[in-house]
Amino acid sequence: MASRLENFPAELFLSIFDYFWAHELFYSFANLNSRIDEIIFNSQLHISSENQNIIYSPHRVLSLILTTSPISLQEFTNLRSLTLKRCNLNNILEFPPCLLRLCIENIDLPILNIKLILKTATLINVQFNLHHKISIIPSILNINKNFSNIEYLTINYISLNDIIELIQYTSKLKYLHVSLFGIDKQKLTNLFSIPTLTRITCLSMGISFDILCSQFLSIYFPNIENLSIFTSYVNPNLFIDSLEQLLMNSLHFVKKLNVSAQFIINRTLTDNNDNIETITTRFRTAFWIKRNCRVTFKCCNDDSHTIRLYLQTNKKIRTRPSRFLM
Repeated sequence: MASRLENFPAELFLSIFDYFWAHELFYSFANLNSRIDEIIFNSQLHISSENQNIIYSPHRVLSLILTTSPISLQEFTNLRSLTLKRCNLNNILEFPPCLLRLCIENIDLPILNIKLILKTATLINVQFNLHHKISIIPSILNINKNFSNIEYLTINYISLNDIIELIQYTSKLKYLHVSLFGIDKQKLTNLFSIPTLTRITCLSMGISFDILCSQFLSIYFPNIENLSIFTSYVNPNLFIDSLEQLLMNSLHFVKKLNVSAQFIINRTLTDNNDNIETITTRFRTAFWIKRNCRVTFKCCNDDSHTIRLYLQTNKKIRTRPSRFLM
C-alpha cells in the first residue's frame, strides 16, 4: 500500500524538520497542505540572523546564530544553542535559562563576559574562536570555583598560565581543546593538582613540548585517556624521550595518542642522528609496538629540510579469552 507524504506521523515530520534551518523549512514545506503547516507551526526552529525574512515565535527557537548586535534574549526561553559571530555580549546580562551550548567567534571578550559565562550554570559546551588571547584575572572573576558545569571547552588562543587559572573554575571538564601560546615562567610559580580533571582531554599545543608542558599534563590530567598534541619546532630525540617518559611515568591511562611535531633535519649529512630513518627506528621498540604505533613524515612548504612528524597510537586492551569460546 502506497503512503503519501501528508499521511506520515507528526513525530516523523518533527524529526525531519530538526535538520533544517527555519528559512529552509518554510521555503521547502510551507503551504503544501494545512496539516504540514500546522506541524511546522508547532515545531522547534533553528534560526540564523542572516535569514531574518521569516516570522517566528522566540519560545520555539532551539538554536540561534547571531551575526549582528545581540537582540534581547529574554523571550528565548527554550534556546539550547547560541552562536555569536562578530558581535559582542555588552547587552547580555544573562543567558536564557535552558542554554546548553555557547559558541563565540571573532569578537572581543572582556573578563566580565567570561565571568558571566562561568556563572551560567546550565552551560555544558563552550567554544571560543577569537582573534585575541584570553586573559584570566582571578580578582575580577571573584566567583565560586565550583559553580561552573562546563564539560566541553574549546579555546583557540590562550597562554599556559591562563589555562591553568581557568581550569580551576571548570572542575567538571571532560573535554579540553586549547591552542597554547606563551609561558610566563616568572608568574608560573606553583603547579598544584585538581583531582577532578581526570577524564577525556584533547590538548593542542602551539608551543614547544618541554618539561613544563610535561608537568602541566602529568599534574592536571593524570587519568587522561585521549591525548592530542600539536607542537612546533622540536628536537626530535629530546621530544621522543620526553614523550616516552611522560607516558611511562605519569599518563598511564592514555589509550589514543595523536601527535604532530615539526623539526628540521640536514639531508646533506649521511651520519646525521636526526635523519628520518634514525627517528623512525625510535618507534620500533617494544614500548611503541605495544601501543600499536603508526608514524609518518611529511615535508613542509616544499622545504625538504623541514619535516612534520605524525604519530598515532591506539593502545589495544588485552582481554583474557573466555573458556567458553571454541
